[in-house]
Formats: sequence, structure tokens, C-alpha cells
Amino acid sequence: MKKLTSVLFVLAASIALYGCYDHFEEINTDPNNPTEVPTPYLLANAQRELVQEVLGMDSNTGHTNWAMQYVQYWSNTLYTETTRYQTVEADWSSFYNEGLADLQEIININSDPERMGKASQYGSNSNQIAVAEILQVWGFHNVTDIWGDVPYTDALKASENFAPSYDRQEEIYDHMIGKLNSAISRIEESERAPEGDLIFEGNMSNWKTFAHSLKLRLGMRLSEVAPAKAEQVVSEAVQGGVISSIEVNVYFPYLTSSPNFNPWYHEAYVEGGSFNLAVTNTAIDRLKAYDDPRLYVFAAPSVDGGEYTGIPYGVESGVASAYDNAEVSFHTDVVYNSPGRIMNYSEVLLLQAEAAERDWISGDAATFYEQGIRASMEEWSVPDTFDIDAYLQQNIVAYDPASYRQKIGNQLWFALYTQPLETWAEWRRLGYPDLQPAPDAFRGRDIPRRRGYPNSESDLNRENYNAAIDRQGPDEMSTRIWWDSE
Repeated sequence: MKKLTSVLFVLAASIALYGCYDHFEEINTDPNNPTEVPTPYLLANAQRELVQEVLGMDSNTGHTNWAMQYVQYWSNTLYTETTRYQTVEADWSSFYNEGLADLQEIININSDPERMGKASQYGSNSNQIAVAEILQVWGFHNVTDIWGDVPYTDALKASENFAPSYDRQEEIYDHMIGKLNSAISRIEESERAPEGDLIFEGNMSNWKTFAHSLKLRLGMRLSEVAPAKAEQVVSEAVQGGVISSIEVNVYFPYLTSSPNFNPWYHEAYVEGGSFNLAVTNTAIDRLKAYDDPRLYVFAAPSVDGGEYTGIPYGVESGVASAYDNAEVSFHTDVVYNSPGRIMNYSEVLLLQAEAAERDWISGDAATFYEQGIRASMEEWSVPDTFDIDAYLQQNIVAYDPASYRQKIGNQLWFALYTQPLETWAEWRRLGYPDLQPAPDAFRGRDIPRRRGYPNSESDLNRENYNAAIDRQGPDEMSTRIWWDSE
């Protein structure tokens, strides 16, 4: 999976995270002489790495908050190249070489007759494989939603294949749905759960629920390109049992102490961190237009004047830097200290609202829609004194079957705050909210529909790279991926 020289680094990182949780069993392994990394460390590290990659929290990679800026939640107060869509390419190496590779090693170990017996001391082989497969689907669906056609079947084989071919996104989605079905069937709730599970602490019932909910998300992603298949997948997912309360929200539990605090907090407060990412005028103005109480949770009033004022989005760096930090709104401590949000109840309800409106599942679309809004308010601890009923009755909010895409798309944009890749995907799929391109966009570019492949691919994997762009279209941000239909 990784070069032996990197094992100590991975092990140390995992131990630091793993050791902060008192429910883990002590593992009798000498960390100074590893021959094989124990699966609990692989699982803990994979969860942490994928959360930071998917949620744009990793300051050491090119994924740092760019999606939060594409969907116009945040903008940099000094350097606005990202909000102006200047850089086409994005590196995927951290996805493949860290989280996804760790999960593949868990699957390999627990499938190997010579190693699975030893591995079973950390949880049943079947449950370890199931959790790894579910997390791999979550990781891969984000990878393919960023780039489109990507290495999948040939990926994660290390030295066996240095030049993996790119799979078509349609085929990747088929395989991911199949993998979720396989993982669900593998789960043995009566057997030992995997150790090292930071997300659900070994609750296999919750893992099954997450798998069905993820299947719902993937099914809805197919709504515009394969509606018949989407209906089947969505119906199966809902019948299987999706998230039904905020208590089962899928969170990665950051702590309040080093080294396992929320990386956004680290960037802002630790080691001389600077406040460079402010809430945009797009977000502030939209929350105000809806008279939405989540404004006071997502954003803090400016130091000067005490007003909620967003930084202008998509302007030249000189324009943005002319604003003093005291003049604009930054994130609240609630956001800085929030868990890593992987999937939440409000998203599941809003997706069911759309599915019900399309007659793919039973139930009332308006009821799912209103419950989804209430769940988001509850998740973000909106005070009980706020009149949610009055909020729901506003014309701008009230459900309307004739404009269900707009209504649901707008509310998903609020509900998915801090889950930017999912917000970006839903904006591309539904076309809402009505986001305007950066006024000072680089070379007049529109809001990106994908990211460009890593530069290394055209150099080191040229044949497969060329085959992918011949199928999909130019390696540009304006090229639409398979499910993002016109």
C-alpha cells in the first residue's frame, strides 16, 4: 500500500488521533518496528484523512477550502484566485495514496487467508471489510464528482499498476452502488465491530443506515441522466432504512485539543493563524433575504459596527484586500469547532422530498421538505424561541411542487453548509441556488463544473489521460461530467 519508509509516519499520525479516545483497546504492537500496520490504525487514519480531503480542511493539499469558495460560502480576504477560478488542475494524490489506500489495505488484510485470522482480533473480518467498503464509496464518489472519469478499477494497486486506466463515471456509479449493496449484506450486527472507528464507535447498525443513506444520495445523483435506474436505487435505499434522526448524523468527532481539533480552527487560531477566509456577501445576503436564523450561527457580526457584512465574492485581490478584517463577517466559533460533517438528516429528508415529488417513493414531498428544514435548524442549534413555522410560511421558503427543484436546491445550499463538495454537486445537478459567476472571473470563466486532472497525469499516464478527455471532453473546468447534464 505504501512504501515501508512511510509506515512510521502513518502509524504515528494514527496513534496521535487514535490514542485520544478512551474507548479503544490497547494494541500490543511495537510502533518503532512495524511490519504491518494494525487495521485499527488504518481505519482511524483513513477516516481522518478522507474527512479532511472531502471537506476541504487539509491545509497541506490543493483542496484547501476551494469548494467552500466555488459554492460561494467563503472567500479569501487577501488572495482571490480561487474565487475567480484561476487554477484549473487539482491534485488527487492524497485521496488515493492516503485514505482510500488505507481502506484498501484493510480489505486486503481481512480477505487474505494468511492474515485475516490475526486481523479478526480487531473486529470480525466481514464487518471490517464492510466499513472499509462504505467509506471507499464515500471517498470515490467525491473523487469522481470532482473530476468525472477517474482511475477506479485499476486504482489502489500500488506497484502492480503505475499507469491506471480511467473508468467512465457511469460505470463507477454502477460499481459503487453494487459495493454498497455488498457492504450492507456483509454487516454482522451480532459480531465484533471494527476497532479504530472514530465515526460510529463500532455501531454497525449506524453503518448500515449510513450505507443506505449514501445509496440514496448516489441514486439521486442519477436523476437527470438515468431516471429509471435512479428510481430503483432510491426506492431500495429508503426501504432499507436511511437516517431518521439527527442522532444518527454522520460526523467525524474533532476534539478541542491538539492535534485533533478542527483544522479550520487550527488555521484561524493556532500558531499565529490568520483570518483570511470570511463569509461572502452571497451567503450573508441570501440568509438575510430568507430571514434565516442560521445567519447568526454561520457568521459573526463585524467588529466595526456589529453588522453582518460579507466580503465581496469573486473580485480582484486588490478590491478584497481593501476591506479591513474588522469590517466583514467571519465564521463563528460554532463553525470553527464543528465536527466533520459527512452526511446529515436534513440532507436525507430533502432528498426524499425530491424523490417523493418525482413519485419514486411514498410520502408527502412538502412534509419531507419541511422536516428537512427543521432538522437543519435543530442540527445547528437554532434557539427554540425562533418561530420555524413562520419561516416555513414565507413565500420564498414555502414548498411549491411547481418549483420543487428551486425550493429544494435552495434549502440544500443552507443545509449542506460546511459540506462544500456535496453543495457543489447538488448545485450542478439541480441548478439552484441561482449563483452568479465571479464578477472578476479569470479569463471570463463561469462557475466550474469540474476540476482539471493533476498535471502529473498528462506527463506520467498520458495514454489513459488522453483516452479520458477524448471521451469526456476537454480537460477544463467548463466540461460537464456524466451526471451533470445540460
